[in-house]
Amino acid sequence: MVKRLKLMAPVIFRLILLCCLCLGIAGLADPIWGFGLLILGLFLEIFMHLNYIVLLAQWLEEPGLPDTPSVRSGIWSEIFYRISKSRRQLEKNTRRLTEREARYRKTLAALPEGIVLVKSDWSVTWCNDVAEKIFGIQGEDDVGRHLLAFISDEGLRNYIKSGNFASSYILRTKTPNTAHEIRLVDVDRKTRILIARDVTEQERLDAMRRDFVANVSHELRTPLTVLSGFLDMALHGIDEKVPTKLELQASHLQLMREQAGRMQRLINDLLTLSRLENEEQTKPSEIINLSAMLSTIAEEIRVMAVKTHTVETDIDAGISVHGWPDELRSAVVNLMTNAVRYSPSGGTIKLTGRIKENGAIAISVTDNGIGIAEKDIPRLTERFYRVDKSRSRDTGGTGLGLAIVKHVLIHLNATMHIESRLGEGSTFTVEIPASLNASSQNGPQA
Repeated sequence: MVKRLKLMAPVIFRLILLCCLCLGIAGLADPIWGFGLLILGLFLEIFMHLNYIVLLAQWLEEPGLPDTPSVRSGIWSEIFYRISKSRRQLEKNTRRLTEREARYRKTLAALPEGIVLVKSDWSVTWCNDVAEKIFGIQGEDDVGRHLLAFISDEGLRNYIKSGNFASSYILRTKTPNTAHEIRLVDVDRKTRILIARDVTEQERLDAMRRDFVANVSHELRTPLTVLSGFLDMALHGIDEKVPTKLELQASHLQLMREQAGRMQRLINDLLTLSRLENEEQTKPSEIINLSAMLSTIAEEIRVMAVKTHTVETDIDAGISVHGWPDELRSAVVNLMTNAVRYSPSGGTIKLTGRIKENGAIAISVTDNGIGIAEKDIPRLTERFYRVDKSRSRDTGGTGLGLAIVKHVLIHLNATMHIESRLGEGSTFTVEIPASLNASSQNGPQA
């Protein structure tokens, strides 16, 4: 109150002085002159205030808020100062809010999820690039349009209209084949956020997990059924009158041993695959004498298939690589054993190891077996995928060999090329990059 009176004091003083002067003139001279002087003084006071009001209006309209104009009135000087201070604070706050909004939008734009900001009436106010691709929104051109104008999926339209957003909705498209999890979040009474998260890979992995469990169960069911049946027979005994009791027991034990071995191979391959998928290569790589390793593997396969297949080799001398011996050996052994399994008796398996002109190392396994249809080649490295399921099981295959090879090659940053024709055999070629070729640097290793 005191400050307010202090600001008003000059105006009050001028008015009191004017009144006193007019009363003095009216008493000493003519009252008309005194009254006329009072009217003139009030007019001048009002004119001065009107002038400052116009000056204030012009000053506020000028961009950039220039310096406070110089005024001689104390009250108007204070008004200009306070407005200038408030305007500067307002511009500072506006700039801060604008920068913060820009930062938030930049953050939302960088998210891998599609983000759409909508008002309570479902009009679009903003979206990021990912959402533009998913829903076909044309950025600023479509701001203000209703969200449902961009959605053709009837299920998603019903989900939005229902108003029940406790659960999500899966939006699937066929071209391209994708799946997006749609969630709506109420930010406040005026704003909602639509979030579209790509779950295509997650659904693929879930399907692979379901297939994996089903395949493992299927693979274990047969040997377990055989073992259970023979154990039941052993528990209940065999009729003593049967003359071939000992022969049956030996046959049953042999079958039980084969099925137990099949389960053991399956478990070993599962453990190997799990280790390759989850293990980070923290141990240092070694320099491997690849020529010696390939020759040893070929000799082992030659002994294993001596009665059924011919194993040939064409391996350059002195090939060495940086890598992990157990993994590399596992990959080559799987390729060789697959060649034996899928080649008819009397077939030929050829193992080749060469250094290419660009320094890369190529390991090839060639057979003249049943071959592979072109449509099956892209899926060969999937777990439990078999071209000929009955043949693979008959020969003891687990369906995990090429999956193990794929993960070994991932660790080595190597690639595999498959060439095959039905009835003409197959060639599996592993190419190890030149960066892992240790031959020129270290020569052959003992």
